Amino acid sequence: MDCVKCADTGYLVAPEGEMAVARVCDCQIPCPVCDDTRFSIDYSVTPPVTRPCGCIQLRKRIEKFNEAQIPARFHRSTLDNYEELAGNQAKIKMHFNRYRQAYEPGAKGLLLSGIPGVGKTHLICGLLRHLGLELNKTVRFVDFFNLLDMLKSSWNDDKGDGDIMNSLASVDVLAIDEMGKRPMTAWELSVLDQLISRRYNSRKTMLITTNLAIDTAGQSQNVKRRRLVDEVQERIYSRLIEMCDFLEVKGVDYRISKQ
Repeated sequence: MDCVKCADTGYLVAPEGEMAVARVCDCQIPCPVCDDTRFSIDYSVTPPVTRPCGCIQLRKRIEKFNEAQIPARFHRSTLDNYEELAGNQAKIKMHFNRYRQAYEPGAKGLLLSGIPGVGKTHLICGLLRHLGLELNKTVRFVDFFNLLDMLKSSWNDDKGDGDIMNSLASVDVLAIDEMGKRPMTAWELSVLDQLISRRYNSRKTMLITTNLAIDTAGQSQNVKRRRLVDEVQERIYSRLIEMCDFLEVKGVDYRISKQ
């Protein structure tokens, strides 16, 4: 490894305001291949051919990633540094690593269920980071209830919600965090239904985290979680089953365990 800062990825991710923001690492300034001319000469063929330098794609990947809106708190989150503290977290981490290696456009997504503090958001942010910065996919992170606030604000400003919904419907991979954090109203369910339906019809990948239980079997009587199937409409649940593999993350709340 030549660069200890970026581990030879060519980029760094740091918090900037409320978001995680990527930038080109200092080891790539100027580009060691093209000296920032943006072109390189391929001497492996005769006669030599001038080609666009790889640094162009690096900058494009960074530009795309910086539209993902990953929260600043998760700027360091990768699949490699996810901590397997208890339960089936090691197995879940292996599942995510296999997923990132096998990912193809339109791949079936993942729905992560589990109590707070088991690293669900860390996992999806780490996966988004890989898909955006390494595979050049358009990715977006949104907290479901923040999305609802954005939609309400757009209506109050007489802008409508078309731009917001269109952008979320069109990205390669959309991550919805905290779905069903509290019981949803009919309007909130209709927003979720609209978004899921648009991505379902266009065969777009979704990543979802929720505290809602996939199955209540084996739950503690003291901590009874609401069931996903009871909280969303049958139409939504049916499409989620087809669009996502359901994974229950079992473990301890790391925030409490580190106190």
